[in-house]
Amino acid sequence: MLNESQVEEAVRMTFEEMAFLDVVAGTDPMTSLLQEGPWLFLAYTRPKSGSFALFLPKATRYAVAEAIYGEDRGEVTSTQLDDSLLELMNVLVGRLLTRRFGVGTAYSMGLPTVLFDFPGDIPGFSRKVFPFHNDENEMILIWYEVPA
Repeated sequence: MLNESQVEEAVRMTFEEMAFLDVVAGTDPMTSLLQEGPWLFLAYTRPKSGSFALFLPKATRYAVAEAIYGEDRGEVTSTQLDDSLLELMNVLVGRLLTRRFGVGTAYSMGLPTVLFDFPGDIPGFSRKVFPFHNDENEMILIWYEVPA
């Protein structure tokens, strides 16, 4: 896995470029926050197996959709909201995997999905939690990967 500063840079850059949001590293997440949903989830299988889970609070989810579609919050449809969040997840994971495995390395990602419960532990995978925030909105990225 990447170190905290490399993950922070990738997350910050993705949110700035796609949603015009300033995101910075946060503090340790509260246990109650880890239980809430929905979570964006995306697995990869090559060059090694792993996955990502991303929790965004409602205000941040809508801010992403508003920026991508140029719509006010009340005008963003549920389809636009879902599409914008899944696209953000694709870009973020692609950026993290490129940094993790190198520009010339091929990797294989699945399709992003939405989980309505905290993903918890995945048997056989290590888990690293990266907390972030945008203003008062706490966000969490969890990176699962098969140990070396």
